[in-house]
Amino acid sequence: MKAMNCSLIVGLLFLSASIQAADLYIAPDGADTNPGTKEAPLASLNGARSSIRKLIAHGLKAPVTVTIRGGEYPLRETVVFDPKDSGTEKYPVTYRAYANETPVFTGGIKLTDWKKVEGNLPGISDAAKGKVVYCEIPDRLKGKWQITSLYDGLTLLPRSRSPELVSSKDQVKDPNNEQPKKMGFMGYDDEPVSFNRVFHFEGEDLKEWKQSRDIELYLSPRYGWMVNVLPLESIDIQAKTATVAIDPTYCFVGRKPYYVENAIEYLDEPGEWVFDSANGCVYLWPSAPIEAADIRAPYLQEFIRVDGVGDGARATHIHFEGLTFRHGLRDTWKPDDIGLQHDWDMYDKGNAILRFRHAEHCSVKGCTFEASSGDGVRSDLYGQRLQIVDNLFHHLGGTGILLNGYGPGLKDENKFNVIHNNYLHHIGAIYKHAPGIFIAQSGHNEITHNTIHDLAYNGIVISGCRPAFLTRTKPLKNRREWIGTIRAAEVLPRIKDLSERDMQKDLSIIEPFFHARENLIAYNEIYRVMLELHDGNGIYFSGMGKDNVCEYNYIYDLGGSRGFIRLDDVSAFTIIKNNVCRNGDNMFMMKGPCEVDNNFGIDLNRLNFIPYAGYGLTHLVFYNTKPDGTIHYEPDSKLGKSNPKEIVAEKNAYAALKYLLNSLVYDVTPIPEFDVGDDLVPTDKRNGATVGIRYADPMFDEAAMKQKIFRFKPGSPAIKLGIQPIDLSTAGSTLAR
Repeated sequence: MKAMNCSLIVGLLFLSASIQAADLYIAPDGADTNPGTKEAPLASLNGARSSIRKLIAHGLKAPVTVTIRGGEYPLRETVVFDPKDSGTEKYPVTYRAYANETPVFTGGIKLTDWKKVEGNLPGISDAAKGKVVYCEIPDRLKGKWQITSLYDGLTLLPRSRSPELVSSKDQVKDPNNEQPKKMGFMGYDDEPVSFNRVFHFEGEDLKEWKQSRDIELYLSPRYGWMVNVLPLESIDIQAKTATVAIDPTYCFVGRKPYYVENAIEYLDEPGEWVFDSANGCVYLWPSAPIEAADIRAPYLQEFIRVDGVGDGARATHIHFEGLTFRHGLRDTWKPDDIGLQHDWDMYDKGNAILRFRHAEHCSVKGCTFEASSGDGVRSDLYGQRLQIVDNLFHHLGGTGILLNGYGPGLKDENKFNVIHNNYLHHIGAIYKHAPGIFIAQSGHNEITHNTIHDLAYNGIVISGCRPAFLTRTKPLKNRREWIGTIRAAEVLPRIKDLSERDMQKDLSIIEPFFHARENLIAYNEIYRVMLELHDGNGIYFSGMGKDNVCEYNYIYDLGGSRGFIRLDDVSAFTIIKNNVCRNGDNMFMMKGPCEVDNNFGIDLNRLNFIPYAGYGLTHLVFYNTKPDGTIHYEPDSKLGKSNPKEIVAEKNAYAALKYLLNSLVYDVTPIPEFDVGDDLVPTDKRNGATVGIRYADPMFDEAAMKQKIFRFKPGSPAIKLGIQPIDLSTAGSTLAR
């Protein structure tokens, strides 16, 4: 008996020693029955998590590091870390790549058993006959797995798509499914409405496909600032109507372009594919020998979730470093989804590869998110002191990074996070409206030194709700966009007797509900965004809280309309300083109170500035170097566009010019009507300033500009006006240099 006790004591001592051993290893050839040593590694994140829980249960005495060897790790279900997996400030838990090796976590299933299609598939195009191969998915997944994207290695393969079609003019007018700010006919207590899902088509553009749910319409239902991917519910060939399975973001309108995706009839180019859920088959017209391909079909959407307990325990001090993630499943909207602004992303949804929820003091550093169909990283609801730093995000179907706090109400718990030195490009490859970085109802964050380029739409969005949603929580309760996020019990008693106009006149009434406040957006480099959609921006603000600071950002080579920095509807007080905007359309659009000082616009089409509540621009440089370009100044949208010649002719009509003070405007192409040194603002319109807009060459140091340093040569009139140089040599991510 004593001998047994001695053996037991020795065993316990050994167990205690092993519990304090803070280093574990994972390898592709490991096993979760192994002890997790370098020589006998574990096989999975789940295996490591189980081992660490034992360490935590006995009380951590040292930091825990899980070192992950290079190779591929297929994931078939979400790995969830909860408070029982948490580290501490002194003893954090870190999942880290082995030095100089690349562990890759994939949510895709490799398709290998390809066979040539014998005979002709019904409906297949003449061009594809004899060239298509197919692969059956496992029987256990048939009816459960809808394949909506496909990769050959890191390349997203094009799904079969029709040529551009045009919707019938005979769409049902649905005033209930408009922008809420346009729905003044609705009252607080009106009964809930439903929305039209019937789409009218022309000719034989749609067919009576047996598996209508496999077919999706890709379109912008009304406005050009978002796209919808709408699965079909049914088709009526005689009536020339299709019913979609989910509500469009806004009502359908006639004569709008759209595409049909995943129909066998449109598999007519090499590289294209379709998925037939009835047979559980992927059909592919390979562009190269199929034997050399690495075909991956995304299966898992959310790879890792770090998740606390609502208002209870948080998941804390869990870190991820140097890991690579690929082949996540595309987000398919469901009827019970809740959308953020314009459905640019979904509220509290597991559509990202790595998701923090009710988490704090966690981080993701030096990781790569690539060739994936959903979002990269998101934080939902409670999320504080998270760090998203030094990561690469590219070729994603959705948003790069999303911080998503609670909806409008008094619960303000997503804040104090850092998004720093990330490199994001080719974001929104599927959902083209997806921003590079999206801050929704989240405040006090630092968004600094990130590089964002090659997006169809916005670079950075700082967003909250608008009064029209607050006043219509009952009639629009079935709406996807914003309504379901609103904490009505906290909001409605405070606004019940107020109109939307009352709230917009005095933003202090609703500002406590809007939590995207006091964010710092600085030293970011944003270029080649707004490449496909319109009415968007490099940096966009709307319905957010007050005191956001947007400074030292370099934004250039923008496509589309609207332009560089925008305060949209119901924007609270914002500071916009020391930004350089170069080569594009509008410089500013300001629909909210702001301090705009010391910003440079170079080679822009227009300065579009809407004066608000007496605020204006000071120390502006608006400068054109294009020989065939013209400077346009649009002081107020109601006054229309005008160039400097017209400003001279109608000075007195442009009272709004008083909002530009101590500023320079110049065109390198001589304008005969101007003399260098002219002030374009009459003395009585300068609001007390010595100079309004002086027409004079700022004398930029051209050599320094090539280094992103925007300074002036000695003797520059800019110096005399107090305009300060802007050094953006460190703007953007070091990963992009």
